[in-house]
Order: sequence, then structure tokens, then C-alpha cells
Amino acid sequence: MHARLAGEKGELRAHSLQPVATVVDKLTKVAGPWVRDPEAKIVQATAGHTFSLFLTSTGQVYASGSSEFGQLGNGKTGERLVKAGKIAYDIEVPPRLVQGFENVKIIEIASGNQHSLALDENGYVYSWGFAGYSRLGLQDQKDRLLPTIVPSFAGNNELTRARSIACGPTSSTVVDRQNMILIAGKWKLSGDVMACKVIKTSSGGCTHFITTPDPEGGVMTVGFGQGVLYGELGLGSDSAKSATKPQKIIPLSGVDMIDVAGGAFFTLFLARPNSALSDLDRYPIHINSASLCLVCNTDHEQDAPLECERCDQPYHIGCLSPPLSAVPEGEWFCPECALEADAGPDEPFKPALGITIPKVVNGKKGAKQDAVEAGGNPEAPVVRQEAAEIKGLMAFVKEHNVGAIGG
Repeated sequence: MHARLAGEKGELRAHSLQPVATVVDKLTKVAGPWVRDPEAKIVQATAGHTFSLFLTSTGQVYASGSSEFGQLGNGKTGERLVKAGKIAYDIEVPPRLVQGFENVKIIEIASGNQHSLALDENGYVYSWGFAGYSRLGLQDQKDRLLPTIVPSFAGNNELTRARSIACGPTSSTVVDRQNMILIAGKWKLSGDVMACKVIKTSSGGCTHFITTPDPEGGVMTVGFGQGVLYGELGLGSDSAKSATKPQKIIPLSGVDMIDVAGGAFFTLFLARPNSALSDLDRYPIHINSASLCLVCNTDHEQDAPLECERCDQPYHIGCLSPPLSAVPEGEWFCPECALEADAGPDEPFKPALGITIPKVVNGKKGAKQDAVEAGGNPEAPVVRQEAAEIKGLMAFVKEHNVGAIGG
């Protein structure tokens, strides 16, 4: 297995091939042809089974690895007979430019085991690579060696074009501009979910996730998948590991979810700090936090420090910049945690940095305060998304030999 990480400055780092799960003790910086363009920075990287894709800020896509099923998008597999009964395929190192995107700007990429999707700024979806189970959404099971536009998202009606994409090992997922989710390929599912407005989607080894507006306000995280062995659906220790029908992930109720990323045997959830997130169990269970104020490094008997709701680090209210005149009511986050919350995307919610519930060391306790919008207007309501009830997965265009979520 291998991994790719893109940094905020556009640098790319990689973790090398390992046959089993291991501790990542070092990431190696990856150089590619994009370094010749000062305007090009790596903004996204995806890892397939035997290949990797890299997306630059200028909308170009690069690929490296095995060409066996055309997953590098260069028009060839490089198939050749090396000896009796043994066939080999080209391996591209360093990364090379994927063909077919010369006149478009790609804004998102996704990769499965041996296939990939790309989304351009106009909402058109391109697929290439291995086509088993019709995972490319092209009405057949013929491998594509070059990026091919998916007709289902190429109509004149812009609402039917794509907003985001994701890939599972043997499936492709697209969220259109009506916030409906459509799936092509093979995945395990029973039951129906309809009228589901999708914010984000992700697929792991045998798991699928969506985030959708919660009828009670906020974001609901939903997951399903069969053959789950290690709790990667996140349904909780008292629930089944697998779910044949889409289920609300109860432990994440009330958590302001930004994004979800499914891996082969694990899942990562990215969320903004709030009280629901703070109530979740932590790993490791014991968090080492300072006993003295991080600013003055002293302990004032008459000034018990506030403890950040997220990182548990203590601060005197007079040591903050600007200093606080009194213990704030509501949930309180230290400056560092507040900045991290503010760094998230503006949608679907604005970070509520005005929410404060102090967690006071030495026994002082504050009262809860209504949440306010970032910007500090106490009259402004907390941003809420349109409520939508999850009922089932819709049928994707049957003549395309695929299935879909939606109505």
C-alpha cells in the first residue's frame, strides 16, 4: 500500500510501498514535471492499487505507476511478452501528463483500484482505466486508455452535471448539481434511500459515506457497506460492523462534519470544533496537557485558568490577546484551535468561533450561551442547512448497467 499527501504550499510527499499496515515514520518529497511551472502547485493526490494521480492548481493531471489497464490515461498499456507465459506492462516514473485535458481545467480527481475519474470546472466528468462491472459509467465494460467523457453528466442542463466525484475499489460515485448521488459499478447494498440531498461523498475499501443536511439542523453523516471488519463505518462498539442499508452514524450526531475520506480498512472524518465533537471519546484516552498557563507559565491562586474545550490547554483570561475581563459563558476555544476552525471551507457552515462554554480548572463554572455566527452578531441565528429525510438509494439509468442513489 502507498499514500500521497499534498501540503498547503503545493508540495507533495509520499509513503513507500508496504505489504502490511505499519507506522509511517517518514514521508519522502516527490518531484515531478510540475516543478518547472512556478504557477503549478499540487492541490490533490489520489492513490490507486498500482498507480497515483496528481492534480495541479492549473488544472493539469499527472499519473505514475503501472499502465496495465490504461489507468495512466496515456493511450497505451505497454503490454509485451517478456518470456513464455509472462506478460509485462509499462511503468511510468516520474509522473507524466494525462492526455485529453489540454483545453479544460480539472478541479477534482478520484481513483479506485484500477480506474479514475476527473471533474472539470464546467461539471463534466471523465473516466478511464479498468471498466469491469461498468464502473466507468460508459454503458459497457471496455477499458479506456484515455479519459472519456461520461454522457450522463454532459447534457445541456447544467443541473444534471457533476459537483463532486469519488471512487470505491470497484465503483464510481458522482454528486450532481441537484445534490443527488449516483453510483456506477459494483457495491453491496440493499434497501432504498430517496430524497437525499448530498453535501459530500466518499468510498473506502467496502464502505460508502455521504454527508447530508440533518432534519434537526446541522450535518448528518451516513454510512453503509458489507464485509466491514474493523469498525471503519464508525457505527459504535454496540452496533454491527456492517450495514446493508444506509444508516445515520449516531456517534457523530451533532458533529459539524467538513469532509470524509474512506480508506481500505479505516476512515478519516474532518470536523470543526464544537461541543458534540468535544464529547466524543479521544485516542489516546489520556491527553497530556499543561498544568500552568501556556502564556505566562505560572499558576495564579486568584485567577484559575480556562481550559480549551478542544486541546485541554490552560490559559489565564488576562493573558489572552486581547485579554478577557471575565470568564466567558459557553464553550471556549484557545486562539490556536479557533484559527484551525476558521481555516475550514465556508460551506456548508461558517465556523462558529463565537460559541463559548468554559471548562474551568479549579472548580469555576460558566453558563451555556446561545451560539452566534462567526463575526459576533448575537442576533444572528446559527446557520442551518435545509432538512432532508433519508429514505433510500435511487435507481441510476438502468440502460447504463449502473445503479444510483437519488429519486
